[in-house]
Amino acid sequence: MSHTPESLSDASLPEEAYAAVFDAAINQEYMPSQRVPQAAAYFKAWAQDSAAARAAHPPQVLAYGPGAQERLDIFAEEGARATVLFIHGGYWQAFHRDHFSYLAPPLLAAGLRVAVMDYDLMPAVTLDHIVDQARRATVRVAQEFPEPLIVAGHSAGGHLAAMVHATRWAEHGLPPVALAGGIGISGLYDLGPLRLTELQPVLQLSAAQATSLSPAFTPPTSPAPFVVAVGELESAAFHQQSLVLTQQWPGVAHGVPPLVGRHHFDAPDELLALALPLLAGH
Repeated sequence: MSHTPESLSDASLPEEAYAAVFDAAINQEYMPSQRVPQAAAYFKAWAQDSAAARAAHPPQVLAYGPGAQERLDIFAEEGARATVLFIHGGYWQAFHRDHFSYLAPPLLAAGLRVAVMDYDLMPAVTLDHIVDQARRATVRVAQEFPEPLIVAGHSAGGHLAAMVHATRWAEHGLPPVALAGGIGISGLYDLGPLRLTELQPVLQLSAAQATSLSPAFTPPTSPAPFVVAVGELESAAFHQQSLVLTQQWPGVAHGVPPLVGRHHFDAPDELLALALPLLAGH
C-alpha cells in the first residue's frame, strides 16, 4: 500500500482528476469506521468515559496560541515524573481534546502528567497549519513542564507526533525541544495513499505535499526512540504504514509486536504500556 515519493507525481495525478483516480480497494483499507463493527459505540464510550475522567480529575487548560482551539487539557497529580502529550486522531477532521480525557486516569495513576492537545480541523485549515499547531503545542508543554516529555498520537495524531519528532525547530522559528520519546499508535506516516481515498477532496494534497508532510520521507531530528505500534486487527494498510516508518527511520523508529486483539478504536488503550518503557532511563 505504500509508495515511494517518485511513484505518484503531479503530472500523473492532477488535482482535478480526483474522481478518476479514486481507488475503492485502497479506500476500504483506510476507513476503520467501516471495518470495525459498531464503531460509533466506541465514539460514544470515549465521550462518556472522558466526561467521567474530567469530573474526577478536573484539568487545567493551557493555551499554546491565540486560536480558539489552541488549547491543551493538563491532567496532573503532585510530583509528576514525566509528561505525555497526546494528540488525537480523526483524519484531521474530527474530534476534540475532550473526547480523549479517558486516557488520562491510568497515566495519572502511574505518576505521569497528561496533556491532551486540541487543534483546528480541516477543511477550515490546511494540514500544514495543523502540523504547525502540533509543534507549537509541544514547545508550550516543554516550556511549562521541565520533566521528560513524550509526544504520542493515535491515527492522524500519530502522524502529527511523528512530524514533531522530525521538526527542524530553528527553521520554524521555534526553540528546540528535547524529547524523551515519541509514540505512534496506528499512525499514518506515508500520506500518498490517502490521495486515492474519499479523504482527498478535503485533504487536497498535491503529490509534493503528500511527500513533504509524510514523516516517512522526513528524517527525524530527535535521537529519542519513536515507538511504532499498530493494532493486531488493523487493516493491512495500517500495518504497512507502521512498517514503512521503521524502515525509513532506522535506529529511531522501533516497532513493537502488534497490539493483541486491538483494532483501530481500542488501540489507544495501550498508551500507558507503550509509554512506560520510554521512561525507564528517566
